[in-house]
Amino acid sequence: MDKTIVEELSKIVGEEYISTRRDVLLAYSTSASMSYDTVMPSAVVRPGTTEEVSRVLKVANKYKIPVTPRSGGSSLQGEVIPEADSLVVELLRLDDIVLYKDLRSVTVGAGVTFGALDKYLNEHDLWVPFYPGSSLVATYAGNVAVNGAGFGSGVFGCIAELVMGLEVVLPDGTIIQTGSEANPNSPGPFLRYAFGPDLTGLFIGSLGSFGIITKVSLKTHKRMRFFDYNTYGFDEVENAERFLLELKENEINAIWMALYEGSILDFFLDMVGEEYGVPEYDWPKFTVSVAIGRVRIDQLKSDMRAAKSVCEQLGGHVIGIKELPKNEWEDRMRELARSSYVHGWHWRILYHHQTPINWHKSVESLWSVMDEYGVLGHTAGFQSGHASYNLYPQLYFDPQDKEEEMKVKEAHRDLCHRLFKTGAVPFKLARYWVDGISEMDSYLQFLNEMKRNVDSNEILNPGILPKPKGGEN
Repeated sequence: MDKTIVEELSKIVGEEYISTRRDVLLAYSTSASMSYDTVMPSAVVRPGTTEEVSRVLKVANKYKIPVTPRSGGSSLQGEVIPEADSLVVELLRLDDIVLYKDLRSVTVGAGVTFGALDKYLNEHDLWVPFYPGSSLVATYAGNVAVNGAGFGSGVFGCIAELVMGLEVVLPDGTIIQTGSEANPNSPGPFLRYAFGPDLTGLFIGSLGSFGIITKVSLKTHKRMRFFDYNTYGFDEVENAERFLLELKENEINAIWMALYEGSILDFFLDMVGEEYGVPEYDWPKFTVSVAIGRVRIDQLKSDMRAAKSVCEQLGGHVIGIKELPKNEWEDRMRELARSSYVHGWHWRILYHHQTPINWHKSVESLWSVMDEYGVLGHTAGFQSGHASYNLYPQLYFDPQDKEEEMKVKEAHRDLCHRLFKTGAVPFKLARYWVDGISEMDSYLQFLNEMKRNVDSNEILNPGILPKPKGGEN
């Protein structure tokens, strides 16, 4: 990067918070993702305030430098891998926490991790009851930028359902606030849908392409202290899928619900079963792992009875092995991410949302791709909202075998197409969905037009949004 630009940026953030050293740039050339090529940025800046972020973006616009926002770097799908000759804006120094107890909300800076906020709120008998699988390092701002799902989604949905408002720096450096806090006289975050259209939603799931999120305001809840963990077995996939829906229909507070095929569950427990203390068991064709949480013990006991009744009405049975859901929930700060790394393979992952009653269509699509391409893989997932189920199939390869890696990339691309045809929707518009989305030209044209309107120089995460197949108007 030109020395003149580096000097301008260093005057904004201070010399100690900008670097062009190769060893530093190498650390920002990748993420927790696997099978994505590293790309070296030209420089990294670490602003300490929203105003500094604004000034940095004004410089980037002046010189038309591509910018990649980054916080914890725990992404598994390559979203924070920068463009060549770009500027990485790392946000971890924005670490303020402000609690509004009477408003049942909290505002956190873009550098605040799930682990840090959970520890803070626990002292107040509160929580934000949602955790991605890399919570110790994942930040709220980063998770909002992908509209993440995770532990707690069974009741509370994706992170978007908990967002009250955002502070965002637009690509030209303008700072805006959404939600009730857009009123400078507001006592704090108490309403998201204020002042006309829901501008908050424009930035949720945008992967930092419309603006850099610098603060997130979230709903808080009284912390649940009473839990029940259990497993439920079914011989027919339709009954297992229906069980997920009936738990929701009967207002059973299942904060974690995961549906497993027997063979996939064996594979998963080969990795973590001994550590979790899960006894050996001849698992049925389909197992649902459930954690129910409540604020009061009488509520919990009522939910436990109702869950057993629903299961039996659907021809299932209570397995009674509690160690699996108990450890899934209690290990929620790192379980999903860690279970992806305990073997020696590399993998390509394909997060997506499916309806619970179409869970089998996603699984069938994965098996068909593995059979046709002769590759290994597995899938897991969890209930992620009112009527959605989040799945994350993985296709494995030996990183030393380039031919196998290319075959997995092709299988991964094919799987995108097949899942789209089942009615599944992207977990986020990660790069690998660019070729997978079809029949949505008008939607994608509108999305790209909005991008051009807010980012005329296309500096923020350029290339991350899919283009319409028919070309742009």
